[in-house]
Amino acid sequence: MTTSGYISVRVGALRLLVAALVLAAALVAVGFAWRVHAAGDALEQSREQLRERAGTIVADVFSVDSSRWQQDRTRARALVARDFLDSYGAQLTRPPEQGTASVVWRPEVVSVVDADATEGQALLRVVVTVRSDAPARTGAATTTARRSVLARFIRADDEWLLAAADVVG
Repeated sequence: MTTSGYISVRVGALRLLVAALVLAAALVAVGFAWRVHAAGDALEQSREQLRERAGTIVADVFSVDSSRWQQDRTRARALVARDFLDSYGAQLTRPPEQGTASVVWRPEVVSVVDADATEGQALLRVVVTVRSDAPARTGAATTTARRSVLARFIRADDEWLLAAADVVG
């Protein structure tokens, strides 16, 4: 029996179909792997951006100086989400308490608890310094305390906004 080395049209078409299916499956797998990798990079970038911004946002929202309280409050309102304004908005329209010269929040440690592309939570350790208008001779001119704050953020127009903040310790 001699063979001519040629394959039939059916066998050739079948081989071509199998090769096309294998190629399509490989392209789908590569596309899926690329999307997973890109999503992981985007998530990591989102978490890093939240970690970098969370402390500054919280400090800017809660810090106020009696000599420029209106500007401080205007800046604070620009850094908060609608959720925050609905709950605490009235506090961002009035001066600091009577007898308070300034309240300064300074973040020491910021840890991202959870974050995705649209929202996140951060746990912050802050130093809160309250300076009163009282004369220095009363001994109560400045008080400093450390606080732990659990803050929730949402992302709007590629910016993180404070949506809620709870002092937890």
